[in-house]
Amino acid sequence: MKGLVYVAAFAPKEGQSIGNFFDFSKGVSAGLLIKDEGGFLYIDPNKFHDLFAQDVDPVQTDIMAAVQKPINSSIFADKSGPPAWEQLPTWYQVSENDKAIPPDTQRMFAKQMNATTISFPASHASYVSHPNEVAKLILDAANSISNSTSNK
Repeated sequence: MKGLVYVAAFAPKEGQSIGNFFDFSKGVSAGLLIKDEGGFLYIDPNKFHDLFAQDVDPVQTDIMAAVQKPINSSIFADKSGPPAWEQLPTWYQVSENDKAIPPDTQRMFAKQMNATTISFPASHASYVSHPNEVAKLILDAANSISNSTSNK
């Protein structure tokens, strides 16, 4: 691995958990997640478009909601191990209209990683609503890594 690209993502330090930064039971995202009997969490299909992908066509978000994969509820308490971003060059895309991870939280992660950062008005699903911009960030990161290793 040569570098990392984060797209509107959590990036805790070692020993921190996602729960240290965000409480899904409060604020705009209250009720965003529903828990099944196995302890797995899903984004409420009825709220998926408005709270997760508000800048994506509703027909597409209905499909996204139907095929989403669950996460284990323990993810909010599990502590992070040593983050790879401490050792590798990092890029971060901030979604300014994100209702799942607050943009201020995203900017805080980007800053603590000293990431090359881009920002644009997008929902959490920026990779769907702004695929060209996200792809460009990934390509820029790859080209930057390629150029730095070829200069050695």
